[in-house]
Amino acid sequence: MKNKNYPIIILLAIFCLISCDKHEIEFNAEPVGDMAEFQIHMYTPVDPAASRTDLFMYKIEVNGEMISNNITPLSTYNAQPSSAVGMYFTANQGQVNLKMYQSTKLNLAYDQTVKLERGKHNLVVYDLTKPPIIFDTEYPFEIDRGTYDTDTIAFVKFYNFLYEDPNTPTTLKIQYQYRKHWVHPLYTLYDEMNGTIPEGKKVGDKTGTVDGKDMGPWVNLGTPISFGETTGWQIVPVEKNTFVSQGSARLDYRILVVEGGILDDGTMLKGNMNADKILLAQTTSGTKPAIYSDYWNSTVGRRIHHFLAGTRKGKPGSGVRTFTCR
Repeated sequence: MKNKNYPIIILLAIFCLISCDKHEIEFNAEPVGDMAEFQIHMYTPVDPAASRTDLFMYKIEVNGEMISNNITPLSTYNAQPSSAVGMYFTANQGQVNLKMYQSTKLNLAYDQTVKLERGKHNLVVYDLTKPPIIFDTEYPFEIDRGTYDTDTIAFVKFYNFLYEDPNTPTTLKIQYQYRKHWVHPLYTLYDEMNGTIPEGKKVGDKTGTVDGKDMGPWVNLGTPISFGETTGWQIVPVEKNTFVSQGSARLDYRILVVEGGILDDGTMLKGNMNADKILLAQTTSGTKPAIYSDYWNSTVGRRIHHFLAGTRKGKPGSGVRTFTCR
């Protein structure tokens, strides 16, 4: 009975080969080649008196060609294209005109021309009357082919687009810092190799580190930066508390003032830093500046942009907004 199926199988195979030959599959993607690739980020301070939807960009044109519309508007403190990680708009190298139309009435709000070279770029719109600042995405990305155990890595790129008020970019030079939210949560292969695993424990067992209590020291993420600058990609640890998983880990962040600091008098209203030189900045939900602190989860292998934007004093307040690069 088994032999009777062979002719059928052979006929099906021949049919598949003929079908593939007659109906060639074509992928209609265009190779990027020498074109410029770019993402558009908008970090202009939000007018607290205006409706947020009136500030959205409902139409974007590049060299007269529409690349985004009201289906996916560019919202405040956000970026396009935002539908998936790692997507970019493209244009021919050279002078590129960028027009953005605001609100559902499509009022022309931005009209600037920049020169773009071949490769991937991040265009940051920080003032509707000025050209965007162009940052190299630093592609191709560094690939770390090391072998790790539970302490693995991710990448963060920090940008300073903080305003003092809606019309005044900050003159402060600031240092972004992070610390592990726990240290050495699991016994690792490195511990086994060095004979430091206690009797009765094995690789992958919890060490007894307490989340939020046994934290690491503060570490500089890159070097201090001024307004309109970035640290570039910096490695951060992803110290997982689960042995067999890709996983993610929490990192705490703070910002130090390294130039232009004025010590606050205790009211949180007159200075821009506390006695430890930590930045004082009003949050988006606050009523006056407070000691800046935040946390973000980092996932193994991810690259995340961290944009400090908004106003340090008064509404609408400020904070770090993130955008996933990879």
